[in-house]
Amino acid sequence: MEQLSEKIGILALIITTVSLGTSPHPFVLILCYLIHELGHILVSRLMGAKMRKLRIGPLHLSLSYDCSNLTYLKELFVQLGGIIFNVISAIIVRFIPFFRGDVYEFFIIGSFSLALMNLYPVSILDGGGALKTVFLMIFSEDVAEKASRTVSFICAILMWLIAVYFQLVFSSNMSFFFISVLLLVELCFTN
Repeated sequence: MEQLSEKIGILALIITTVSLGTSPHPFVLILCYLIHELGHILVSRLMGAKMRKLRIGPLHLSLSYDCSNLTYLKELFVQLGGIIFNVISAIIVRFIPFFRGDVYEFFIIGSFSLALMNLYPVSILDGGGALKTVFLMIFSEDVAEKASRTVSFICAILMWLIAVYFQLVFSSNMSFFFISVLLLVELCFTN
């Protein structure tokens, strides 16, 4: 619990870049990512975590926090802060009558999609970090680390298999396939 690394995908940046050509509102996606990261920063401040550094890895950016003074529950909130902010911002835009039109609908879909993607239990995503924190609440640090790695790898393989299936059967957009490959590559380099 010494340090919490919040991994933000360069995946997110790659998806944004790929989406620039295919998205009707690419800057709305960038706004969704910024809100997500702002959520992590604000929740970490609220919980008392201090930001240590910003590190750029091969396929991600990493914000490091000192969580040594936090309980596991507070650490869990920091892990889920971006997801919480994405969901709250989408709900606000959805229920305020002033926000109508395709740009706002796209924002709602983008925010919920980013939140759902980050809930996936792979260690380099928010859901994986949250799962590891839950494991730390229950098990020793060694067992929690092994269980987290195992679940991450299984879920990354499962995502890749689903992406391959969608590609073969539906000839779908390659973004999902690229995300699954990048997650596997990142897991191989970080574990």
